[in-house]
Amino acid sequence: MVYDENSGDDPDPPARLAMIVGQVDELLAADVWRLSDAELDGLIEGVCRLAGRVAAVRGQLFVEAQDRGFAVHQGATDLAAWLRERLRLTTREARRQVTLARDTTVCTATGAALASGEITAEHAVVICDAMRSLPTATTPEQRTAAERALIGFADKFDTIHLTRIAARLRETLTMVDASPGGDDPHSDSRTGEHTRPGTGNGGGDAGADAGDDDGEKPSPDPADIRRLTFTDTPTGTTLISGELDAEGAALLRTALDSLAAPRPAADGTPDRRSPARRRADALIDLVNRALSAAAVPETGGVRPHLTVLIDWNTLLASGTIPATTDWGPPLPHSTLARLSCDAEISRVLLDPAGVPLDIGRTTRVVPPQMRRALVARDRGCTFPGCDRPPSWCECHHCTHWAHDGVTALHNLVLICGQHHRQVHHDGWTIVFTDDGHPAYIPPWRIDPHQRPRRNPYTQNPTDLLAAT
Repeated sequence: MVYDENSGDDPDPPARLAMIVGQVDELLAADVWRLSDAELDGLIEGVCRLAGRVAAVRGQLFVEAQDRGFAVHQGATDLAAWLRERLRLTTREARRQVTLARDTTVCTATGAALASGEITAEHAVVICDAMRSLPTATTPEQRTAAERALIGFADKFDTIHLTRIAARLRETLTMVDASPGGDDPHSDSRTGEHTRPGTGNGGGDAGADAGDDDGEKPSPDPADIRRLTFTDTPTGTTLISGELDAEGAALLRTALDSLAAPRPAADGTPDRRSPARRRADALIDLVNRALSAAAVPETGGVRPHLTVLIDWNTLLASGTIPATTDWGPPLPHSTLARLSCDAEISRVLLDPAGVPLDIGRTTRVVPPQMRRALVARDRGCTFPGCDRPPSWCECHHCTHWAHDGVTALHNLVLICGQHHRQVHHDGWTIVFTDDGHPAYIPPWRIDPHQRPRRNPYTQNPTDLLAAT
């Protein structure tokens, strides 16, 4: 359908969409390199704000589709399911868009700000979520003021900071005394007590105990929001997503804070890991320490530990059957080599149908007495510049036992998990000096001269003083 601007006819919505698509095509075909900086600035901001206005139009269409039962007529269970199938959206994204569409019909000021391009769709989601979480005792006037305040903040802050502001606003309204203003706080027997809205105590009998009010509604447990999900991906990794209440998040951040600190190299080279990588490494370190310290409850009478199912030939680097964990995803061979440096191994013989015929006794690759000797010699992680204690370390075979490396002091070193991965993946070579202590030879790309390095933190202070 072609619209003639001189005809005076008002085009219907499909025709308007066709006009917009045509104009977008013209923008895509434009020579943007001809634009001045001022023109480029205006176009970037305009296109970004246009995305919010398009989201507002999308919301109107979604609300109409829901009201008339459009998705059910198309054979879908709901609109989110139809969007997921039609546009290949994730279920989470489809539900987010549908929820935003409905929320902006309630949070009308937010919907108007989105339609005008004043805020982005992401800001609108934060504001609508915040409005939904306000205390039930919040007055209409307070709700209106809160929404307009958040819209104003959206023009100054990104969504992360806006979320924090919204949480602070919600908590402030939760703490507001719901009793009528102007009362003398000393006029009853509960001087200075201000109950949170929804507890049922405001305006009650002055002599009554708070727990005796039959009409009291228990406040929601903040911990009810806690969730954690694991999703395996086709690439063999696992996506972790979740949500914590303020207390849980504070506990986790406190536990990870020191473990996630940047760790510069011995020569002062900054830690190359991103903050997200450091936090992930810190979480794994925390779990390793909890499991190593037997601080986790037993499961089926067995202390929790990582179980790897592996074909013997694969363990010896000659097989093709991948190793797997109890949870299913296969393990890369480099990871398997690192894990098997210091592990407990059990032999299980299977028949052709996969039924166990015989189970051998579990034996440790590095026995406890050997580890104690390593702790006495190495005193912690032996990687240059690392100061992590022995309790954080694993035993590493310099020549892997699968390659006929012996389990003896002159072939073993203590090394923390982070540097254990680095040794296996980056190709560091470990040698022993004349005094029987380990030294690390970096790969050529790190040091073309490949000069051996020792960790000064693991040297015996007595030896250092004696050398002085």
